Amino acid sequence: MTNVKRLSLTVVVSSLFAGCAAPPTTSPTVSQSSAIEIADYDSEVQALLRRADIEQPIAAAELKLRAAERLVTQGQPEQAAKVLADVDTSNLPPKLRFDIIRIQTEQALNNQQGEQALSYLAYMPSLSTLPPEDLAISEQLYIDAYQLSGQALEQAHILIDSTQYIQDEAQLRDLHEKVWIALQQVDDAALFAAIQQPNNDYVFQGWLELAAATRANSGSDMDSWLAIWEAHPAALFLPSPLLDSSTPRAGGDAIAANRIGVLLPQSGRLAQAANAIKQGIITAHQAAQQNGFAPELAFIDSSTLSTPQAIFDAAAQYNVDMLIGPLDKSKVAELSQMDQLPLPVLALNYADNGAYNLYQYGLSAEDEAKQAAIKAINDGKRIALVLTPDTDWGQRSQQAFIQQFTELGGQVADAASFTAANLNQTIATLLQADQSQARAKKLRKITGLKFEFEERSRQDADVLLLAARAQDARLIKPVMAYYFAGKLPVYATSQIYGGTPNSQRDVDLNGITFGEMPWVMLPPSTIHQQIAAQHSNANSRFGRLYAMGVDAFNLHPYLQQLSNEPNSELPGETGTLSVNPQNQVSRKLVWATFNQGVPQLPSSSDAPTNLE
Repeated sequence: MTNVKRLSLTVVVSSLFAGCAAPPTTSPTVSQSSAIEIADYDSEVQALLRRADIEQPIAAAELKLRAAERLVTQGQPEQAAKVLADVDTSNLPPKLRFDIIRIQTEQALNNQQGEQALSYLAYMPSLSTLPPEDLAISEQLYIDAYQLSGQALEQAHILIDSTQYIQDEAQLRDLHEKVWIALQQVDDAALFAAIQQPNNDYVFQGWLELAAATRANSGSDMDSWLAIWEAHPAALFLPSPLLDSSTPRAGGDAIAANRIGVLLPQSGRLAQAANAIKQGIITAHQAAQQNGFAPELAFIDSSTLSTPQAIFDAAAQYNVDMLIGPLDKSKVAELSQMDQLPLPVLALNYADNGAYNLYQYGLSAEDEAKQAAIKAINDGKRIALVLTPDTDWGQRSQQAFIQQFTELGGQVADAASFTAANLNQTIATLLQADQSQARAKKLRKITGLKFEFEERSRQDADVLLLAARAQDARLIKPVMAYYFAGKLPVYATSQIYGGTPNSQRDVDLNGITFGEMPWVMLPPSTIHQQIAAQHSNANSRFGRLYAMGVDAFNLHPYLQQLSNEPNSELPGETGTLSVNPQNQVSRKLVWATFNQGVPQLPSSSDAPTNLE
């Protein structure tokens, strides 16, 4: 991001202030810090302020800034703002002026004083004089101040300008969502007046026209916009409410719910996982409230409900239109035995059967195994070995690997299950390394000769499909190398990755390709950041449950449309989501390969064409 590029934002900010509360016409006068109750501060702050009394204006401002920064670190931002209140910023160097105005503006924003924040920002130095890290801070201060003061058009304008300097796709998508939220707060008169302005640039005008097209509530208007503005950044990454033919759109056959029952256990073995899902649902609900209408939530303790009838009696008692939950697999199985459910239910687990009005969504090991098989086929693999743990989820993963790989035309040469105790021998047998040794031993016995032989693994497979916990997976690759199969490609499920990069710990996973959810692999979304700020385990494997809660809430309006339109998808935290003919939610994952112990995403040019 260069200073030359950012000059455009300076023009934007200057023009926007013409339409907002006027800033002071003169800078505040300087008064000595003796007017401040110096005795109220600690000794270091007192010393800085006394020195400021006898210094020239620029040196005095620097000293007061240091005092204010110390107060901020001590949790006294209001006192920091008081220390800076009498500083004349008009003749200060740009960096010093920025640092002082930033503290003043942040305190005004914390006090919910949007107009006061804008009055401080009126003295912000030219953005072309600031380093890149300060540009981002400055932009965000303007955005927050406009939002707080209800100047949505100005907020949208700065957000739109910001989109032109973002290269990361995830960040750009997130920023487009914020632009759209801001534009929805602009009333019709202001929006159509802005469209008529002659000096709007291409990007800003396109966003305004997009907002106007959707307010006409006509598909043809939206189609016309896409035809005219096909090269516009918003056409590349449409905000989620504006979905093209391959993406669901709220309305039409969307599920309308004014009150949703969240059916999760508050006690028992699933209570901890349920609480994380609940927190994800609550955070997504709060975001929806900020964006406009959001249904009410009613939390129902599923641990006290033992039958489907009890569940629907509770739903009636809480007067809900649909349910998210239950989480317990046995309860989902009981619901799936019904011919028809009286209201839509998004169960948070999977059953073998389906029922009318029952949708099933979860973080399924089988689903991930199927995607690994699809990924291997897409990458040209045709003969597979399958290795999974000797556990219930491992057996289910193995069956899913085999079923999906063979359905797509591949062959499974062999499959094996391991335990921690027999891992080495299981791999040797799977690779037929023990047979190679046995043949050599037999030949020595028959011939009586002492000869050397080249030990080798089987040559009839071009991929290993793997499901394993991280601690086991770190042993598997070295064992494969020992048996001369170190170059055999490995495609794995997400269980092999703990969730945070650790090059020393994961160096033995080098070369393994695995599928993971966007929550883990892509830059964090705003909701992810909010949850991570409140929960220290948000980025661990457990954190995937928060992501599941977020997606469960965000999915609910689109379930029927996703089911009716087989090619439609919805981007989510746990993957790109779709609904299959059995009303089960499928997740398309992000793929990465370990390189020097760290997961590395492929470049876009390396991405293969999917069969899906």
